[in-house]
Amino acid sequence: MKTIIMAIFLLMATTQITSAQGKVRIFNTDLDVKDIIGATKVEHQKWNLELKKVLVRNNDFPYETIGSYRDHFSSIEPNMLFNYVDKASYPLLDEINMEYYENAALPRMKRNKDIVGRPDFIKFCTEWEKLTKYEDKKSLLFKNEFIEIGNLIQNDRFSITSAPFQLEKKVTKKFSSTIEANIKANLKANNIDADATLVNYLSSLINSQTSYNGVMMIIEFRDDYLDRLSQSLNGISESKLGTDRFARALLDYAAPGSQRAATTGLVVFKLDGKINKTKLTEETLKADLKTKFNSLGPDMIGNISASIGIGFVSKVENMFSAEINNTYVKNYLTSNLVDRIEISKVRKALLSQ
Repeated sequence: MKTIIMAIFLLMATTQITSAQGKVRIFNTDLDVKDIIGATKVEHQKWNLELKKVLVRNNDFPYETIGSYRDHFSSIEPNMLFNYVDKASYPLLDEINMEYYENAALPRMKRNKDIVGRPDFIKFCTEWEKLTKYEDKKSLLFKNEFIEIGNLIQNDRFSITSAPFQLEKKVTKKFSSTIEANIKANLKANNIDADATLVNYLSSLINSQTSYNGVMMIIEFRDDYLDRLSQSLNGISESKLGTDRFARALLDYAAPGSQRAATTGLVVFKLDGKINKTKLTEETLKADLKTKFNSLGPDMIGNISASIGIGFVSKVENMFSAEINNTYVKNYLTSNLVDRIEISKVRKALLSQ
């Protein structure tokens, strides 16, 4: 990583300019990232790759990806490295992780009032303290009764900084047009001929009970974990190295002239859209329509209320979930702490095996 610091600076400059118009597609609408996050900016002491196009990923993506590496700084495809945390044996990485859990993660969790009193955590700690071998301690993390606690412990390697925000009006206006189009289609499917005034009214009514918001998050390895990682690898002894997948990945990461970049953090955002259905029941719609459109007659009002009632609103809400319930990846971060890893020494130790 040290050999490409200047290249990174150049890439950072060009990427930030070309990604200014980064878009994300939600509700079949292309939205500028800057319209969604408004004036929110990320300030950090990291190498920062701001993506030209926002990546839509599942919600587990950050935790599965942080610790991977890319073939070069501007790549986005991850290769496994420090994120080898499955049941298989990775002696060197397992030792680093188990010592970190022992000395940093568990003490921190014991100070967390939401965790410390949990029966499964108490039992886990009791069992953990009986064990001395790293492989046994790792196995405990994956024991069925401790799966939830195991995930919490492993995720404690990460810090999460959150910044809630409200979507800008010009964005929600685009979302509102999607609701209006669905109202038109739904009424037509029920053989209801509605004019623009009625459609606009129904759309406004649903939109008045709809809220949009989001949260922008920086999810990254804690600095104390990266410090421990670099110290362990810099002090590497041949006796601790093997031929497991982690060792092979580390060898590839440390290849001569390597431009590989570790992904030690991500900037992501999540959006949410909720509808207050209590004010959009069939009965409330009938009452509203009777007041505003009495000329339609009771039968027509009943048909419209049945069409645009809880069932329809629930479908719209489900659409929100399908479109919004993802993680939108905006930036890849590479901590400057990884530069403390003396890669040439690591490679020499690996090749001496």
